[in-house]
Amino acid sequence: MALEKDSEVAELTESGKNIEQDLVEQILSTLPPKSLMRFKCVSKWWYHLITSPRFVAKHLSISKHNRPSTCALIKRLVCNDAEAQEPEMVFSLLNFSYENDNNAAGALSTNLSSVEDLTIPTRVVESLRIIGHCDGIVCLALIDYQQRLAKPSQVCLCNPAIQQFKFLPEEPFLPDWSKVPHSRMVQEFAYLRPISLLNGETMGFGYDPKSKDYKVIDIGFSDSKFYGDPECYGGHVIVYPPKAVVYTLQTDSWREIKTFSLERETSYLWPDTFQLYLKGVCYWLGYEQQKEFLCLFQTHQEEEERIARAIISFDTSDEVFHDIMLPYGLLEFYGFDNFLTLHLTEWNESVALFSLLFEDEHKATMWVMDAKGAWTKQLTFEYVDYFPYSLPQKILAFWKSNEIFGVGENGSIVCYNLNTKIVKHLPIRSVPDYFPPSRHTFYPFCGIAYVNSVLPIMNHVREHI
Repeated sequence: MALEKDSEVAELTESGKNIEQDLVEQILSTLPPKSLMRFKCVSKWWYHLITSPRFVAKHLSISKHNRPSTCALIKRLVCNDAEAQEPEMVFSLLNFSYENDNNAAGALSTNLSSVEDLTIPTRVVESLRIIGHCDGIVCLALIDYQQRLAKPSQVCLCNPAIQQFKFLPEEPFLPDWSKVPHSRMVQEFAYLRPISLLNGETMGFGYDPKSKDYKVIDIGFSDSKFYGDPECYGGHVIVYPPKAVVYTLQTDSWREIKTFSLERETSYLWPDTFQLYLKGVCYWLGYEQQKEFLCLFQTHQEEEERIARAIISFDTSDEVFHDIMLPYGLLEFYGFDNFLTLHLTEWNESVALFSLLFEDEHKATMWVMDAKGAWTKQLTFEYVDYFPYSLPQKILAFWKSNEIFGVGENGSIVCYNLNTKIVKHLPIRSVPDYFPPSRHTFYPFCGIAYVNSVLPIMNHVREHI
């Protein structure tokens, strides 16, 4: 009888301990990563809990669905030293929150709750650009903006929330055009010209849900051939197929992949500017490039190399590229010499295409893509009382489906309420990806919406929740 009571007491004690541990786990899974990193020192049990793949996945799931607040990672200028002659360029984590403002007819009130500057292990922060982000992991690349090319040996994966950084090994498959002598670029500009069309933004980053691995994708120009005499004002250019490589975090290595899905009968699809990763797919804005074209120097008879704008996707599991047709309403803007800018973003867990038309109308339109690749016009609004540059040029997030949160033309963090048409500039500013800027308009300001996570980069293992 005594043994039975002792057994019941032991079971109750163990049950109580399990309930207590479950409660602790539930509370910890809602805390920010910075706090969790400190709490790893509380006990061995807390350390093993916080670093376990199951807890990491649970914390990530809660962070993704934490709608009352959001986080952004931007590059900005700060003056840490009053005596410094020039401000310092840093990456900063910005935490924002919003709440209903009853005094403004239900308008959203956006607040900057905290700013945390990051220490990145490189001395050339001004040349780093954000390639992409996924689950709290950010891909950064060092860009040579003299030649506008990413340096393949200087790509970094980092989790800013837990201050983990990993530089990738050198990629051995793509030609390193940054080492091409400037004299050759000038003398043989005709058949090396596709290099000048690449802007260092072709690299992409995403997650493969089948292999449970994170991947960096890079697309490069292989070469081309010029037939003719430059001194005789031109010739014929044949462009070779693009090359593509993939880096996987689990193997910590690069490998070359096939690009036949980028090839058409008379043209290639060129992923040009990486936009986002969503649900196992990476998305680029790009263009269709002719395989062959006539190049006549110093005349106005040059054939058009780029045929049309394009949206190009990449399935991270089967590693195949796909072409996505633009919305019908944008097909008339197939050229590149017009006042139309495009940007892909996420809206209600779907891919959205945000277009800004800078003509007499000053019109903005958002199209949403369904699972079959068809587009639906979700909203259209015009700039009436203010110049369009005051609106977000790069969309970071949508809040409650009626407030746009993004980066303005001058680098300011901007919120725009679609219902009240109120523009709010928050007291912080991003800077261009390259500094000082080499263009006068449409600077690619460096900023992304960020999800806080404790996902490790070293010894990476991920579970699903």
